[in-house]
Amino acid sequence: MKFDPLISIKLNHSSRVYRPGDILECEYQIDAIEREELKSVEVSTLWYTTGKGDEEESIHFYERRTAKSSHDDSDLRQLAHFSTPLPPSPLSYSGTNLNIVWCVRIRIIVEYSDKGPKEFKHSQPFQLHAH
Repeated sequence: MKFDPLISIKLNHSSRVYRPGDILECEYQIDAIEREELKSVEVSTLWYTTGKGDEEESIHFYERRTAKSSHDDSDLRQLAHFSTPLPPSPLSYSGTNLNIVWCVRIRIIVEYSDKGPKEFKHSQPFQLHAH
């Protein structure tokens, strides 16, 4: 039986509260998977809305890494890092009819030898506040 891969995300502010213009720094790592099974890793910082009405989503930062040829030493499972300055808006909001949620999302594509490609995602929410 195969277990799902483990995706770990660590943000530089343990409180997960940021202000506009702050630098969000993130470390992430993929575990419990064989090197050759991991085909790509996508990292994004984004906000999305939930609640009544249409849901929206907007990506602030995006990076994609793919598996290289077999003679390359890159291993997508290893601890990796990115940083990005946070924008002035939209700010995090939690209301009766609308919520604005910021998060770091890691999306991986895995291909097992006996199955086709499969997607796994993990998100780490954080707050963006003016004060």
